[in-house]
Amino acid sequence: ATWPPYQQSYLLVLRRFVQMRAAMRLLLLALALLGCSAAVSPGGCDAEVDGSSLLSHRIHVEAQEIASAAPGDKPKNRTKPFVPTNAAEAAGVKDNSEYDASAFMTGLGTNCLVITVCMVAFMVLRARYPVMFSNNVITGTAPDTPPEGIFGWAVASWNLPVDRLEEYIGLDHAMLLEFTHLCMRIAMRIGAPLLCLVGPMNLFFGGQAAATDYLSYFSLGNVQPGSSILWVYAFVVWYVVVVVQMSVFDAQAKFLPRRFNWLRSMPEPRSTTVLVQNIPPEQRSDAELHKFFCQLFSESKVKSAYVVKHTERLQSALQTGADAEEALRTITAEWEKTGKDEAQRPKHLTLTGRFMDSIEYYEEVIKTAAKDAVVERELIHKMSKDVGGVNAAAGFVTFYDRSDAEVALSLAYTSDQEEWVVSNPPDPQSIRWEDLKSDPAATQAEAVLGYALVAGLYIAYLPIILGIARFAAEVDMGPLQLFWHSLAPTIGLTFMMDFLPTFLILIFRKFFCLKGDAWAQKQLHTYYFWFQIVFVVLVTAVGNSFVDFTVALISKPLSMFDLFGGKMPTATHFYMNYLVLQWVSHSMNMLRYTNMFKYLAFRKLFDEETARSMAEPEDQDFYGIGSRSTRWTTCLTIGIVFSSISPLIALLTFVNFFICRAWYGYLIPYAETRKPDLGGEFWVQKLRHIFIALLIYSIMMAGVLWGRASTHWPGTIAAGTLPYVIWSMRRFRTEFFWEKLPFSEFRKAAGLPPPPSGALQYVQPELHEAQPELQDK
Repeated sequence: ATWPPYQQSYLLVLRRFVQMRAAMRLLLLALALLGCSAAVSPGGCDAEVDGSSLLSHRIHVEAQEIASAAPGDKPKNRTKPFVPTNAAEAAGVKDNSEYDASAFMTGLGTNCLVITVCMVAFMVLRARYPVMFSNNVITGTAPDTPPEGIFGWAVASWNLPVDRLEEYIGLDHAMLLEFTHLCMRIAMRIGAPLLCLVGPMNLFFGGQAAATDYLSYFSLGNVQPGSSILWVYAFVVWYVVVVVQMSVFDAQAKFLPRRFNWLRSMPEPRSTTVLVQNIPPEQRSDAELHKFFCQLFSESKVKSAYVVKHTERLQSALQTGADAEEALRTITAEWEKTGKDEAQRPKHLTLTGRFMDSIEYYEEVIKTAAKDAVVERELIHKMSKDVGGVNAAAGFVTFYDRSDAEVALSLAYTSDQEEWVVSNPPDPQSIRWEDLKSDPAATQAEAVLGYALVAGLYIAYLPIILGIARFAAEVDMGPLQLFWHSLAPTIGLTFMMDFLPTFLILIFRKFFCLKGDAWAQKQLHTYYFWFQIVFVVLVTAVGNSFVDFTVALISKPLSMFDLFGGKMPTATHFYMNYLVLQWVSHSMNMLRYTNMFKYLAFRKLFDEETARSMAEPEDQDFYGIGSRSTRWTTCLTIGIVFSSISPLIALLTFVNFFICRAWYGYLIPYAETRKPDLGGEFWVQKLRHIFIALLIYSIMMAGVLWGRASTHWPGTIAAGTLPYVIWSMRRFRTEFFWEKLPFSEFRKAAGLPPPPSGALQYVQPELHEAQPELQDK
């Protein structure tokens, strides 16, 4: 009776939702499914699903408080939203509790329902819009045609072997799908004994330490401190580490033949060309670069040399013409819808106050831009014959024979390692020419600034989330305050989850010299992974400051055992929900909702094929191979690190990658456009990240056993896996030589037919027309 009327109404509604949590979760996920965040953020529904865990947690906590409150108790003040104070609260992480079992089962059922809805919607959309979901089949670039029937896509997805996928989607994406097989094998190999032996052991002989926390009955949380069962865990740690290490080594051994085959079949001129950066000033011209390499190899071995040119004015003229062509195409399409009625012919108002025919205007702009481009090409061609000037500090040298190119990659040209930096070139169509034009000194300065910005982003990540949450908590929404109460804590997390890959990509593209677009994805994979490790896997140990966390580990390295072992195992229920929510995220990606929105919008102005091409590809910041690889590796890391604590996590991890294989096994080969290929570099990086997961696992389990066992020996036995993991990491780098073709592989390739020759050459696209002799070379 002491509550205000609107809070009494809220109490009544919330009591009902205590009994109907499934309906509440369905509502939250339905909002995400409708794309409520996709319209304003690149991450779209994926981040909305991740952020909803905190919202659901707060509703659950409030419901429990209200349900347990006595009738005469004065309620807590709920006029302001909950404000997170540390990394765990910002991510929605909470300690395991007795209420988690019912919440998990309700959420599991609801999420499975949403997955089913997504799958049905996908099958409907696939039949209704084949250009968006089966375009590779239409264009003949898919491995095959999926069988007829509503589940024909699933049959096609599972029946495609990786060896065949390489030809159509590239080795990087083929190995991305192979990574799901590896993850399922690891989850099954470590999960089967944990579920069949360790889990029942915890249940029947652990001492019921979990009390009424039913979700922890199979977990280490059900084992009393000092129990002899903890000795078993010391050897479980060794089993997990050895099994994962052997699985990774076996997977890498099977990858090597694919990598070598990719290198052997690399088409010319890429296979016979080297990228040369930091060319000394006196060799910065085509003729001087060609002369330098002819002196090293002989003129009969060097086919051509090309130095990158500064073409800013030429590009400006070409861009002006391209913009005019785009505008002309748009207004012409709109005019055609009127039946080309002369009375509605497009016109625009000039600065002089007169109306001008828009079609004639843009046609004239196109002609003028074309003339300017011809003049600029001739000028660049003339000036490029002199050393320096329009010539930049990077270039390409093409040899007649591939063996000479391999030798060129291994030479030391001068005593200064910053000069004559020679490396494998990217595919001609994916080169970032602007980066190759940059001055070497400026490139180094920008790289330092780029690293500083990445470090600043690490440091500012948590304060930004907490700051946004605190600011949102101070906002008074009036009648909508109760809704704002539940939404405000997730705003900072959702914002950073959405835009973090975009922030990183912007930094890489602006401040780092990237040979091609695929290298931006590789950089994203590396740095985004560490964000996921720190702010997802280690979130309970980070506390309220990443800086304090880092300083503590540096100043007292041995404290990490207590830090990891004391805090991380208490949040296993959160990671169980996290994995289940990933299933929903993958299922929503099947709908390609962002691409569909763009396609439907562009189709109102352009023909179907033009609208489709304008809607492709999917956002590469969040859905590119770099981000996907990172999130998938994070899920495997969670499975490795927490399965011994809670065996059910191994099962959830297996299901997650089963869904990934089914869903993306169709999307990547049949729906998405082909991306630039680095020949498996993302695969190798993912395997290296698995060793990071093993290090975290070994440290955490040693800390757990030291803290809970009656003697230090179980923890010491588990800690023995640390040097073994470190040795395995080093052995992985030395045992598998994969970057280049070994001499033995050259001998195998001697009797094979030569690889096909590519149509593109290592010449800037805007200069092709003015320099036909370069195309002949």
